[in-house]
Amino acid sequence: MSYYKRLKNDLAQAAAKGLITPEQAAGTWDSAYASRPLASFKAVHWIAAAAGLFIALGFILVAAHNWDKIGAIAKMCAYLLLFAGTAAAALRLQDKPAAAPLEILWFFMPALGIGLYAQIFNLSGDPVKPYLAWAAISAPLAAFSKRPLAAYLVSFLLFAVLFWGTLGSSNMLALTANYGRAAQPLWHWPLALVVLAGGAALYPGQKLGAPLGAAAVWTFFMLAADTAIKVRSEALVLLAGMSLAVLWLSWGRRPDSEKAGLPLTVWTASVYAMTFFWHYKPHAYHGLRGTDTVYGAALTWIIFAGALLTALFRPQRLLPEGREEDLVAKGLLAASVLCAFFLFGATEVHAKALAVTANFILAAFGVGCIMSGARNSDEKLINRGVLVITLTAVTRFVDIFGGLLKSGVAFIITGLAFAALAYFVNRGRKALIESVKK
Repeated sequence: MSYYKRLKNDLAQAAAKGLITPEQAAGTWDSAYASRPLASFKAVHWIAAAAGLFIALGFILVAAHNWDKIGAIAKMCAYLLLFAGTAAAALRLQDKPAAAPLEILWFFMPALGIGLYAQIFNLSGDPVKPYLAWAAISAPLAAFSKRPLAAYLVSFLLFAVLFWGTLGSSNMLALTANYGRAAQPLWHWPLALVVLAGGAALYPGQKLGAPLGAAAVWTFFMLAADTAIKVRSEALVLLAGMSLAVLWLSWGRRPDSEKAGLPLTVWTASVYAMTFFWHYKPHAYHGLRGTDTVYGAALTWIIFAGALLTALFRPQRLLPEGREEDLVAKGLLAASVLCAFFLFGATEVHAKALAVTANFILAAFGVGCIMSGARNSDEKLINRGVLVITLTAVTRFVDIFGGLLKSGVAFIITGLAFAALAYFVNRGRKALIESVKK
């Protein structure tokens, strides 16, 4: 059953029990259902859209068959008329479900027009320019449409162009070194930041998670790639990565939001990745070219300071609200960032200390989830804690005793041990959940 069907059933049951009035149930349902990009788009509308698509394809085939007989001016005028007609129809029908496919067509038509113009006049050049022009032409649609679909499309387009362009080496957004030469000029950065800001500004609603996540991942790529802000020491790379994960987790959603979602998963995965420093060899990771740049090192320390201050003073997103939960969560966030200091002048002993500390952070997080879930009757939180602890235990077992798995008997014994672990963990999880329900 889909989310909207479950919501409709839940509202109907609540109205039947007298918890809310039928009018309130109907109003809540209408508000939730109308927020969908294709709200109220029924079968008849899909059939109409298919009819329009076939008609458009028919015109395209006719035009393609007679393409050489049509002049350049006629081609561009026909395209502009079609573009204007699509935009006018979308605006005229913006309060009706039929506007959704028209807005999608409106969004993609600039790309078709740019390609047509380039084909007619045999243009070539910077590969990023057409996509930036496409986003600029579609920006008014994203800004003024009553539906969020166009804003999502334009925002994703800008983020995709940002990553593709800045990680390239031969376009107006390129920030990486050009075939082993020096990094691109610093004046390339303002345009990249404008594209990033445009994608964040057009992202619909008050949702900060995706734009901030894109900014955090992009910043990490710029630090790790061969750019003017590159960092090459393992300690600074780890410090930047964990700090960005903490910033995304802490600022990605409003304090009153119930779930942390993807940022929490990224933070947990980052801490889990640190546990593999158990296998770190000090002289085995010098394949990265170059040294830290002044800009990269300075930016990394600024990000670290922001993450540490955020972890200490901003409402945490690891566990539900509560005095004990806040203290535990803030300590875990700060510890996850400070772990990177083990790698400054690291030896194998320091790296193993980092891995052990990361294991303790994961274990403490898992226990905190279980205890908080039991206290707040939250089954999902209990499951999350059990999953984190189980995954950590199994991985560490393989790390420590994996070298002993040299015979079939050893594999059988390990498999039986894992089966027993799964059985008892599942029994404990179910017992906790049943105690919560009572």
